[in-house]
Amino acid sequence: MECVVYMGEVDMARQELNVLRMRLLGAEVRGVSSGSRTLKDAISEAMRDWVTNVRTTFYILGSALGAHPYPTMVRDFQRVISREMKEQILEKEGRLPTAIIACVGGGSNAIGAFYEFIPDKQVRLIGVEAGGRGTALGEHAARFRGGEPGVLQGTYSYVLQDENGQIAMTHSVSAGLDYASIGPEHAALHDSGRAEYTSQDDAAALDAVVRLSRTEGILPALESAHAVAEALRIAPTMPPHDILVVNLSGRGDKDMGILARELKLQGV
Repeated sequence: MECVVYMGEVDMARQELNVLRMRLLGAEVRGVSSGSRTLKDAISEAMRDWVTNVRTTFYILGSALGAHPYPTMVRDFQRVISREMKEQILEKEGRLPTAIIACVGGGSNAIGAFYEFIPDKQVRLIGVEAGGRGTALGEHAARFRGGEPGVLQGTYSYVLQDENGQIAMTHSVSAGLDYASIGPEHAALHDSGRAEYTSQDDAAALDAVVRLSRTEGILPALESAHAVAEALRIAPTMPPHDILVVNLSGRGDKDMGILARELKLQGV
């Protein structure tokens, strides 16, 4: 089937390897030059296309966002993460983990990692947002640190917005965490107190990439590195027998351009 992917031009530059892969597989990748030229604007363009061609097209969104049933659909597909996680941890350790940590942009990998453990009240669920490069509006993408309830692209959730309700600009070193809103199920978990949400800044995420790469030989995506950074922060405060599970939502191969620039890596 014909596949058209809308992607902000900023994200296309940051995720060039993913763009090349999609085009190799036969997809048409259309750059979006409006607004911040990131995920928010790509979603808007995809929705405009969809409503114009609704009889002949299907709209697909990869995060736990948008109007019902999209957040539910994505959660139900992604819950395989926590289903297999629970089976494997019980097999290997004979008990549930102390905490599960996942990065949260829109929140698809995190809701997948959390879902099967929601009834297990003794398991901490920790979502890590993008702390960016500062605390001012526009310098980060931590919705629970600076957002207010609002509606964005069919989702009622926490939204980073100014005093007039206009959607704020965001920033993260990672291309997947800089969305101005967060999946509505995460908002519900936050408000009920079942899950806790924190943030890690760009510098901590970059340090986590280096540390995990050099100690374990695993190159994490910059998104996932925010979760690794949180694990590095809290692990020293916990008893040795506690179990932390960190969900790595992707590999960092796609981020090598950003990593080379930010870490000043030299090629040939």
